[in-house]
Amino acid sequence: MRAARLSAPVVAAAAIAVFAALALDVALGGPVSAIDRVVSEWFRGDQGSAAMRALALVSAIHSPRAIAGATVVLVALLLWRRDARAVALVLAAVPCGAALNWLLKQSFGRPRPDAGEGGFGPADFAFPSGHAANSTLLYGSLVLLVLRRLEGSAARAGVAAVACAMVALVGVSRVALRAHYPSDVLAAIAEGVAWLALCASALRPTAERR
Repeated sequence: MRAARLSAPVVAAAAIAVFAALALDVALGGPVSAIDRVVSEWFRGDQGSAAMRALALVSAIHSPRAIAGATVVLVALLLWRRDARAVALVLAAVPCGAALNWLLKQSFGRPRPDAGEGGFGPADFAFPSGHAANSTLLYGSLVLLVLRRLEGSAARAGVAAVACAMVALVGVSRVALRAHYPSDVLAAIAEGVAWLALCASALRPTAERR
C-alpha cells in the first residue's frame, strides 16, 4: 500500500524533471533545439501528401475546442453516474491543466516553426504544445477512470497502450504539420503526465477518507 501511495508523486517528479531538462535546453539553445530544427525542416516539403492530410485531420479533432467539448461530454456522463470523485479528477486535470499550459506558453514565448504562417498569430507560441498537453490530460484522465473498473494486467495494459498511441499520434501530427518542434510535444506530454499525477495524488486522500 505504501508503494502505491508513492507512485503518483514519483511519476510527477520524474515528469517534471523531463520537462525542466527540455525547457532548459530550449532556453539555452542546446542540442535538442538543434535536432528540433533538423526534424522540422525535414517535413517542410511533404505538406500536400495523403499522409499529411490524415495527420491534419488527427490534429483538427484534437484542437482545444474539440478537447473542451469532449471534456464537457465526459463530465456530463460522470455527473449522470453520480461519480463525484471522477468529476473532480477530470475538471482538475483537463481545464486546469490546459490553463497551466497556456501560462507556460506565455512564459517561454517560443516562436513556432512556421511563425506567421498557417494561421499562427504573433502571440501563438510553441512551447509546450497545447494539442499534445490537452490530449495527454484527456486520454490520461480516461485511463485513470477506466483502470478503476478493470481487472487483469492485459486489459489494463491494452487501455494504457491505446491512450499512449493516441497521444503519440497527436504529437506526430503537430510536428509533421510544422506547428511545433519535437521538444514542444515531448515537454507537453511530460507536463500533462506530471499534472495528472499531481491531481491523482491530491484526490486520493479525499477518496480514502470517504
